[in-house]
Amino acid sequence: MKDLRLVLEHLKKSYTRPVLTDINLEVTNDSYVTIVGRSGSGKSTMLNILGLVEGYDGGEYRLNGTLIRNGVDYARLRLENIGFIFQSYNLIPTLSCKENILLPLLYNKRNKVQDFDELVELLDLGPLLSQRVTTLSGGEKQRVAIARSLILDPCLILADEPTGNLDPKNRDIIMNLLHHEHKKGRGVILITHDAEIAKSANTVYLLQDGMLHLQI
Repeated sequence: MKDLRLVLEHLKKSYTRPVLTDINLEVTNDSYVTIVGRSGSGKSTMLNILGLVEGYDGGEYRLNGTLIRNGVDYARLRLENIGFIFQSYNLIPTLSCKENILLPLLYNKRNKVQDFDELVELLDLGPLLSQRVTTLSGGEKQRVAIARSLILDPCLILADEPTGNLDPKNRDIIMNLLHHEHKKGRGVILITHDAEIAKSANTVYLLQDGMLHLQI
């Protein structure tokens, strides 16, 4: 697994109004960070910037030695370093569970990938592999999406409300998996509205008035 060093310095982002005004953050392989905040505070915007899918207006963002600039395609950097977990799953409905999990391998030229059988066992996906994702429950879809996000062995996991719509059993499976992957050396940045989940992290920030406030 790669070493991770993500640094934000005085990051800014505005739309019709300022959303992020002065974001400072450093994340390494040892980091497990949760970010909380009211709806509209900019949490998803910040995660999109971190995930290299949205630009920023000011400040600086460096990921593993690369200075991130607006208007540049960082698809390869994203593919090789970041695993996304979305609340909306973002699975391909015409594909089976197994095909969804293995989809990133089509764009991968590296030899190093996660062990498929290990992921399937950790997420209890064995009976589901041949099914179309349209037949799955929300919790099952999220577990497939997590396996897909991990298959390329990313050093950073970005998770946007990954347990927001799930029952307690699936929530526990997913949170246990995230902690398991963090112990293996992956940095984690998790957005959540669940206070119990937030407290399980090493570091908790409140995003308010465009800034990150460390919670003690």
